[in-house]
Amino acid sequence: MPDRVPVRCPVCHRDHQYAPTAYPCRCGAPVVAPPALGAPARPLVHRVWEDSWITVRCGACGRQDRWPQPELDCGCGAVLALPVLSLPQAAGRAEPEVARHGRAPAWDPVALAVHWLERLGHREVRRLARRGTSAVGLRASGVLAEVETAARPVGARAVECLWLSGLAAGLPAVHFTGCGYTAEARERADAIGLALFALDASGTARPVSGAAGELVRDAGGEV
Repeated sequence: MPDRVPVRCPVCHRDHQYAPTAYPCRCGAPVVAPPALGAPARPLVHRVWEDSWITVRCGACGRQDRWPQPELDCGCGAVLALPVLSLPQAAGRAEPEVARHGRAPAWDPVALAVHWLERLGHREVRRLARRGTSAVGLRASGVLAEVETAARPVGARAVECLWLSGLAAGLPAVHFTGCGYTAEARERADAIGLALFALDASGTARPVSGAAGELVRDAGGEV
């Protein structure tokens, strides 16, 4: 499996390069759901919860788990679902990737946030409109979430804006980022009770605020 897979948007015919996502199995090994080379992507018009997940087997321990269906956002506004290799073909792909490159393939923070929200007990996750150029909103059963995709620490203003959005929606709010938070953001989150999670390169969601730690404890002590 190459580092990137060519994908053509069926709506505007723009060409993209998609980096397969690695997810963390409970055994600690990365799991990859590799897109099927040459298979056409399809635009997502109406999202169905059950169709948003695929089953992939971990090449290290053999565990089968459900992970988000690979998706790609086209500049024309279309969200594309990418067909993946069947389960027997996909098994074991993660380990060869790490062996060849010495690292796991690039991971998608939005897809990981969806996965951890489900692990925390929040189902029916759907994507909302982007907040600015780099933040992606998510809404699930009983929670509002935001994922910062930019390569910079999240500041206090983003934390406060998400908290206010949660108040307006009557829902608790959760924030995810792969680049950490400023000290002011962490202090503000603890003051207002907002859950902050830091995503690391292995795909782990680490609680960095008191409210996030409470969510983990309520979910049984692990995410």
